[in-house]
Amino acid sequence: MMAPELAFMRMLLLVPVFAWSCGMCAVAEIRPAAAPEYAIKAVFLYNLVKYTDWPPASPLSDPSAPIVLAVIGDDPFGAALDEAVRDRTVRGRPIVIVRTSDLKALKSVHVAFICASESGRAGELVSSLAVRSVLTVGDTESTARAGAAVNFIMVQGKVRFDVNQAAAKRRNIELSSQLLKLARRVLEPEG
Repeated sequence: MMAPELAFMRMLLLVPVFAWSCGMCAVAEIRPAAAPEYAIKAVFLYNLVKYTDWPPASPLSDPSAPIVLAVIGDDPFGAALDEAVRDRTVRGRPIVIVRTSDLKALKSVHVAFICASESGRAGELVSSLAVRSVLTVGDTESTARAGAAVNFIMVQGKVRFDVNQAAAKRRNIELSSQLLKLARRVLEPEG
């Protein structure tokens, strides 16, 4: 065979390999685009931290203190939450994730996500965390009724959130106006 014909034959042999590898790349790119609900909620949680200010007397008064995000109950996030905050900081502080069902383990928590498995005691959790300036977040009707500051909801297949600004104010937590603009609904403090 002549050199150009040999090169053409090699190219024909490589086409299936190239097509297969491109197919694998396409599959890898499709998976993140079809992110599950809790992968999206994990990113929302990270962004909530970015747009929240805690009172000066909170555990964040120490400039080296990490921001502690607690997942209370049966964790629906899996590795998605760890991935959402990995190697990221907010105002120079790392984010530490704690998973627990024990309130005693939540001494210096800043954000608490109340899982659906804890719906039966959502009121107890929200009220016990309220005295410590904790941003309470949930994704069930019971956490919304209990007075969580932020509640994720699904609207036409998309993750949205409602803000209970009254609950945040009672905890001396300031939520950015940019965050409030993105909320589906904002319950303002009375008065």
